[in-house]
This record gives sequence, C-alpha cells and structure tokens, in this order.
Amino acid sequence: MRDTECIRNSLPCVLICSLLVFSPLIEGGTTHLPVLIVRLMLLAACVYWLMVSMRSGWLTVPRTRLFTVGMLFLGWAALSVLWSPYQAVSLQWLVSLISYAALLCVVVQLVDSTKQVRRLVMVVLGMGILEAVVGGYQCFWAVDARAVRAAGTFFNPNFFASYEMAVFALACGLLCFAHPRRPSAQTSPLALALSLKGRGKEVCEKLFLWVTVGATACAFVLAQSRGALLGMVAAVGCIGIYRFGKRFAAALLVMLLLGALIPNPLQQRILTVGDQDPYAYTRLDIWENSLQRIADHPWGVGLGQYKYTSFQYRFPIEGEIVRYGKRAESAHSGYVQMAVELGVPGLALFLVGVGLMGREIVETLHRELVPWERGVVIGLAGGMVGLLVHAAVDSVFHEPALVLLLILFAGLILALKRLKAPDPPPPWRIPFAASPARVALVGVLAILSALLIIRPAAAWHIFDQGEAEMRTGKVKAAVDWYQQATQIDPGVSAYHDAVARASVVLYHQTGDVQRLREAVDELSLALALNPLDGRLAHRLGAVYLLLAGRAEPGPLREEAIKLAAMSYEQGMAADPYSPFNYFELGRIRLIQEQGEQARTLFNSALEREPNFLPALVQLIEMALQEGRREAAESDYGRLLAIQKRYEGRTLTAMERQFLEAPYQHLGRLLGAPERSL
Repeated sequence: MRDTECIRNSLPCVLICSLLVFSPLIEGGTTHLPVLIVRLMLLAACVYWLMVSMRSGWLTVPRTRLFTVGMLFLGWAALSVLWSPYQAVSLQWLVSLISYAALLCVVVQLVDSTKQVRRLVMVVLGMGILEAVVGGYQCFWAVDARAVRAAGTFFNPNFFASYEMAVFALACGLLCFAHPRRPSAQTSPLALALSLKGRGKEVCEKLFLWVTVGATACAFVLAQSRGALLGMVAAVGCIGIYRFGKRFAAALLVMLLLGALIPNPLQQRILTVGDQDPYAYTRLDIWENSLQRIADHPWGVGLGQYKYTSFQYRFPIEGEIVRYGKRAESAHSGYVQMAVELGVPGLALFLVGVGLMGREIVETLHRELVPWERGVVIGLAGGMVGLLVHAAVDSVFHEPALVLLLILFAGLILALKRLKAPDPPPPWRIPFAASPARVALVGVLAILSALLIIRPAAAWHIFDQGEAEMRTGKVKAAVDWYQQATQIDPGVSAYHDAVARASVVLYHQTGDVQRLREAVDELSLALALNPLDGRLAHRLGAVYLLLAGRAEPGPLREEAIKLAAMSYEQGMAADPYSPFNYFELGRIRLIQEQGEQARTLFNSALEREPNFLPALVQLIEMALQEGRREAAESDYGRLLAIQKRYEGRTLTAMERQFLEAPYQHLGRLLGAPERSL
C-alpha cells in the first residue's frame, strides 16, 4: 500500500520531468513526431489528474484570476478559428494552446510538495548543463561540422540562447539565497554531525549551481543571440535588483560595458551581422508591415494565419534581384504576431495574464519562505522575465521547449504559493465522484483527444513516405501515399497540392489527360481550403492551360483558357506582388488578341519586379510587332543593363527564373550584339 502511494505521488513528477527532458530535444522546432509525443504526455497527465480527482470526489481548481483570464484567452483563440481562412492550421494551433494550458493546470494541481519542486528544478538545471555541453561540442570539438554559433539540440541558436538564459537565471536566483547553516557552540555532537552532513550536501548543491551558471553563461555567449541578450539583461537585472537593491543596476551596467569592450563571439556577432546577413536589419520593416496588418484586421486574421496572410503584405528589399522575394512568415516578435493573429483583444488578454502572473510572483515573495524557496521563486521569475522580454524581438512563442519551460516556471511559482499559504482561499470545487459512467466518459474523451492528436502526425508520416517515393522517381506510389494523407487529414491543402503535382508528372510521363483532371480537382480543393496561397491558384491556371493544349479548337479549349485566366486573376488577388500571375495572364490576353490588356499586365509585373526579364522580353516583342522600334530598343537596352549588373553572380532557382529569359533573337532583330549572363 505504501509503495502504491509512493508511485502515485511520484508519477506527476515523472511525467513533468519527461517533458522537461524531451522538449529541448525536438530537433527542427515543431516537427510532428516530437510534438505528438509531448501532447500525448500532457494528455496522460490530464487523465491522471482526472482519475485522482475522481478518487477524491471533487475537481478542484485554485481560485485565481490568472486562470480566469487564461480561459478567456483560450475562448478568444477558439473563436478566431471561426473566421480563419485556413482552419486546419488554426485548429492545430488551438490544440497547442490547450496543451500548454493543460500543462499549467497539471503543474499547479499535481505538484504538492516542495520536495517535488526541488526535483523539477534540479532536472531543469541538469538539462541546461547538458545543452551547454552539446553547444560547446558543436563549436569546439565537432571537427566535421563545427558550428559558427552554438545551437545545442535546438534548430535555432536564438532559441538555444534563450533556454540557457532561463536556466542561468534560475541558478543565479538559487545562488543569491544560498546561505549555509552555521552550528552554534552549544550544538550537541549528534546535531553537529547532522549539521555537518547537511552542510556537505549544501556545498555539493552550491558547487552544482556554480557549474550550471558557468556552463550556461558560456553556452549563451557561444549562441551569439542579440535578442536573447535583451532577455539576459532583463532576467539578471530582475534577480540582482531584488537581491542587492539599486546598486546592482550600476554593477550590471559595468558588466555590459566590459562585454562591449572585451572581444567575444557575441560582440562580433552584433558588429558584423550586417555583413553576414543582408536581411538582418529587415525586422523593423517586418514590424512596420505587421502594424499595417493589425490596422487592417484589428480583431485578428485567425490563429496561426500570419504566415499565410504574408502573401498580401510583402515588402521590398531594394538592390536584390527579386525585390519582393522575401515573405515574412513570422513577425519576429511574439507579441506582434499575437496581435496580428488574435487581434488587439487577444494581445490585451495575454498582457493582462502576464500582469496577473507578476502579481502572483510578488504575493509569493511576501510569504514566509526559507532562503532556498525564495531563491527558487526569484530565479523562476527572472527566467520568465527573460523569456518574455526575448519574445518581444523573436518568435519565442513558436518554440515548444521554450513555451513549456515558461509554463513550468509559472506553474511552480503558483504551486509554491499554494503550498506556503497559511490560509489559502478555498478552490473552485466541482463534484466529480467516481462512477462507471464518469470513468467511461473520461476514457472516451481521452481516446477522442488521442485520435485528434495522432491524426496530423499520422498524415504527415504518410505524406513523408510519398515524398520519399517521389525523390526516387516512383510517382504512382507517391500518389497513393499522398491520397492516403488526404484521407487521414483532409483539411491540409499541402496534401491535395502534392497529389496534384504528382498527377501532372504522371500526365507528362503517360499523356493521360485524366491525370490533369485529377490535378484540377485536387488544386481546386486545396485552394478552397487555403484561399490565401496564391501559388495554388498559379498552379491551377497552369493545369488548365495544359488541358487547353490538349483540346481541339472550339468551346472546350476556350473554356479551359477562360478558367486558366480566372485562376491567374485569383492568384493576383491572393499574391499581388508576385510577377508570375501577371505574366501568365498577359500571355493569355495575347492569345485572346487583347494586346492592350496584355501590355498592362506585363508592365504591372515589371512595376513590382523590375528585374523580371520574361515580361520585358514580351514587351520588346510586342513593340517590334507593332513597329515601335524606338521603344523596343529602349527596353532592350534596359534588359542588357540588368543582365550586366548581375553578370557572374551565383543565382538561386528563383533568380534564374527572373534573369534567364530567351532574348538572343531580339538582338538579331534589332541588329544589336548578343549577350548572355
């Protein structure tokens, strides 16, 4: 009986520790299999909580405004799914938010002793050291693949730096309140022996904390993250000012000055980032662009829709071959992205929640805490502050490991507040006595939730099998895999698009027109699921043109061309900055002998992308056909100037589509010397 009770008490800690150990190991960010495992762990923890509550006869929830605001935030996020243009993605993000809320409830409800808090803290510190070792190995010992910036097991060095910063803050908080016990002269020999044993344990713990501080600090510097540096300053400032007062602010300023003067990898990253990455300073443009989205959609565009609305909010990068080639798929600010997706109300609810959490921290620090507990609270608070500050300038909220760490820190503070409260307010209590019907209900809900969690991962796995078949040239087998993916998760447009692309390949291999009709059906469905992606409309137009090419002159051919034109128009509306839809529609207008409209479309393509030579070639040919030789010569000179400007440059696939246009025949027609890139 005692062993059973021990297992029951330790199981929550084991589940949470498993999340702490596993979540930083998610290679590649939000890949499906690791996220599936995290969600299933959280589901298991929630089912465990329900079963424990059923044994006690009550569902209890701590009485705090933070939970109320959290439920309002989740409710608003769920409402945003209703007006989301691409609901499959929004639903998956909603599942993620529910998972995070479940973790907070699990930690607050199931962590019921300071001993469990200590264990979880030690796991966090241990993971910080492990990540630091991996990062150091990447930079110094991985001879075959030495990294310029340490990333640990994270796919992004900035996220790695933020994780190490949070662990550093926790260790610093504990060190600031690590006061060893000193025995008095009247202490008995037995008490003295026990005291010496306790002091030995404290010395070991203090040494472990110093190792953690040193390892995480070195790893943080090797990550060279400018955004995480802001978080580090905020975290250390929060802890230091609380512990040492305003004098620490001056010491922190001195430390920052030394960091600026003494050569180190982070300093070099800040000074040379513009040379390493020509797009490094576009974040201001992204934020300005995001503010325009907020002004256009103050209630939000829908959960998880920032990436897809970016087709309509491209911004130019002058001097590049592809002027609108960069599309901001992330706001590089968690708060800005939240305001775009969930609107001003969603951001306001989140900030209110942050404020209430700050109030909970202050109230916890006013409890009667032993030094170790006070160090834990201020260390956790410092880590939270650092993560929240870093989120202002980076996509911290898109990295599951960081969000789980943030939630864990908040949950441990709330759990400590509950444990140390002399007279805690009564929790909300809902009758939930054990009965066969309730057990069955919990089981059915758990199975349904598991299926909802497993479905996207299973569909992605099937889709990935199809991608592997495509890479080996087994197109028919790939189509079968893709179709299975659409059956498992029919709301994902990418799977229908994959079926269409593979069907077009099969058409080119076999000449079977039915494959084109299948591609039309799949692309039409994909476009209905995700009308924001102009690339789908462009591909649909291309398939209609292939069908037109196989039809005899007459109504069927004209109808196919008309549908292609409509698809390109839809693509122009969804992605107004891409020149390809204007160009293809212009060619259709030429077929339809609407020369003036064609010229307007080609000029529209060049207005957006001045280096898009296919449109310029078409204008030159039209000018020659119409006898406007002077205009043709002027445009041809412009074409040669563009070619010369980028001559010898290594081109990407997109840049080749812009510059590698067949124009040599124009030189012969104009009597000009031929050039080629």
